Amino acid sequence: MKDDAAWYEAAFVVGVTNALNVAAEGLPALSAGVLTPVDEVSAAEPVAALFAEIRAFYASAEVPAPFRLVALDPGYARDLWEAVQRAFAPNRLRRPLKEALAFAVSLTTRSSWGTQFHGAELKRLGISERGLLEVLGVTQMFSSYTKIADTLQLESDMGGIAPVDGTPAPG
Repeated sequence: MKDDAAWYEAAFVVGVTNALNVAAEGLPALSAGVLTPVDEVSAAEPVAALFAEIRAFYASAEVPAPFRLVALDPGYARDLWEAVQRAFAPNRLRRPLKEALAFAVSLTTRSSWGTQFHGAELKRLGISERGLLEVLGVTQMFSSYTKIADTLQLESDMGGIAPVDGTPAPG
């Protein structure tokens, strides 16, 4: 199981990215007047402290909109932020690779916010436009192959490569 730690870490990034993108899907409710995000300037504690952590992590003057939206419930915002921090902190996988995974997840789930946000994070972390196009190309290729396999209802031929590991995920 120790050898699988990087895979668990990657899977956690995928799950947390999806959670953040789902929160971002609530953003149209802002323009419709259904929800009003927490104002960064007038945010009270503990949300103000949370916003400071988020700005520092992303080296940004502004808190990303999904965090301002979920901050309407400070406990929810703290939980989501802790998951994002844990998922994207360098461990076995470096931050740029994690952002590339998040970019790919955002592309395949058609999250406009996530694609833009994680693409911008990749650029901020030093990934060139060519690097972004490489992630886009690989994501497109595997997404296309998966769609073809799904359409043809193909069974996986990879089942015999490794035994099934029935042990629970760490943590």
